[in-house]
Amino acid sequence: MLAYIHNGSQMPKSDPKAYRHVLVVENEPLMRDLLARAVESAGFVVTTAANAADAKRAMKSIDPDAIVVDIELGPGPNGFELVDSLSPAAHAVGIVYLTNLPDPRFGKKDASMVKSNQAYLRKGAIQNGQELVDAIEAVLKDSITKEYRHDLASNRPFSALSRRQVETLQLLSEGKTNAQIAELRGTTIRAVEGMLTRIFELMAIDPKDGNPRVEAASKYHQLKEQV
Repeated sequence: MLAYIHNGSQMPKSDPKAYRHVLVVENEPLMRDLLARAVESAGFVVTTAANAADAKRAMKSIDPDAIVVDIELGPGPNGFELVDSLSPAAHAVGIVYLTNLPDPRFGKKDASMVKSNQAYLRKGAIQNGQELVDAIEAVLKDSITKEYRHDLASNRPFSALSRRQVETLQLLSEGKTNAQIAELRGTTIRAVEGMLTRIFELMAIDPKDGNPRVEAASKYHQLKEQV
């Protein structure tokens, strides 16, 4: 279901923002509305979509200048897959990823998934709607700086973990046993045990203090729930 929000007519026709269209793709209704209002208040025309399928349908009837997209969009393609599926003609569209995930590894992608001319913002790291608007302006002007690449910040959550460690942590947080993790990763139970020990150390979790698996899974889920 699509929700169309038009406010370009409220802006003076001399204002270039009145002619610029932003597609906001976010599966959480409240967050989608908040994002749309923030972008709309800056003078852009806004269309919203709840998932990748809705976004693709919207793009058949509009020609967005920029897309603000969450990575986790519920059932169906995620934000990375949506952007990757855009036609070559749409690759000039500015992309702003807005997500709870610290970096692409948590979406099971390589860091190279986010291009140098795209923005990557963590929801928990931005303070107000103006920061999102500034990121949109940056991608439209092809002037991305590290300010708009939270996925590269050295202080981002779990930045010390390697991609393999992130994937192991994800499996643990899904409730997989060491034997199941070993089978899925094509390794041994002993290797998984060693991997988890290193993960706990990097997450500052003391195995002697309570249940380290539960604590690690809890920290991971808390991170994904931050808004």
